[in-house]
Order: sequence, then structure tokens, then C-alpha cells
Amino acid sequence: MKYAAWIALTYGLLALLSPLLGFLDAQLYAPDVALLTALFAGSRCGLGPALATGFAAGLVKDGFSLSSPVGTYTEICTLVALVGQVLQHRVDLVSPMPVMATAAATSLLASGVFLGLVAVFARTFEAYGTVLAAALPIALTTMLWAPAQFAALDRIGRKLDLRGRGAMLLGR
Repeated sequence: MKYAAWIALTYGLLALLSPLLGFLDAQLYAPDVALLTALFAGSRCGLGPALATGFAAGLVKDGFSLSSPVGTYTEICTLVALVGQVLQHRVDLVSPMPVMATAAATSLLASGVFLGLVAVFARTFEAYGTVLAAALPIALTTMLWAPAQFAALDRIGRKLDLRGRGAMLLGR
């Protein structure tokens, strides 16, 4: 249930940020909320739920992206969930500074993977300079947004975990 709530929050944030940043003409500087959901799930869950959550978050972001080949963000978010699994016991992704640093590094890595996937699968793509120019600003806004989204996802997860345990105890 908490995984579905995480995806719902990601969808809500994308639905809110897309028109708002389009109105402000700042689409290139949007925080990557799907990437943060995949990173959070990878750092907090087992392998199966992390991959499923990363896949679903990427699929949601693919629905909002019109300029990239279908499935690009699904692949990137699934890979980020795997990165979260690797970092799960190596990096303290609870306090704000490690979360911010990891989010910035992961965002830059995701931009590189995006360029690689687009170079292989989209022969007509010509905006490599735009992607490279926007990689650092997107990483910085993602870095600044990461602690707030991690806190929201953590709070949702804890509330639903407690509610699920209470229901199991009452059912006995």
C-alpha cells in the first residue's frame, strides 16, 4: 500500500510541477521527483519492491515527458532503484546532507544515462546541447528538493506501516 502511495505522491508532484513550471517558463529546471522516489525506494525497501516502485515512478514520468523516447525514464528510474539498493547500507540517506549529495550525483548520472539511451535509440534526437546545459541546474534543483521529498515519502511509509500493523493486531 505504501508503494502505491509513493507513486501517487510522485504523480501528484509531477502533475503540479509540470504546468506550474511551464507557466513560469522554467521547465528545464524542474526537480526530478520520479528519480527521487526511485532512489528513496531503493534505499528503504527490498530488491523486488524497490525495482517495482522505480519502474512505476519512471513510467509515470514517461507519461509526462513528450520529448524523449517511450521507456527512457522507466529504464533510468529502475537503474536508480538499483543504485539505491547498492547505497542502502553504505550511505546514510536519512540526514539532509547525504541525501542532497546523493540526489545531485544521481541526477547527473541519470542525465548521462539519458544521453546514452537517446544516442542509441533515438537517431533523430538533436538536443544534446540542451540536455548537457540543463544537467547541472536540474541536479541542483533536485538536490535542494530531495530532503523535503524524502521526508514526505518517509512519513507516508511510516504512517501506512503503523496502520497496517495495527489492523493486523486487531484482526487476531
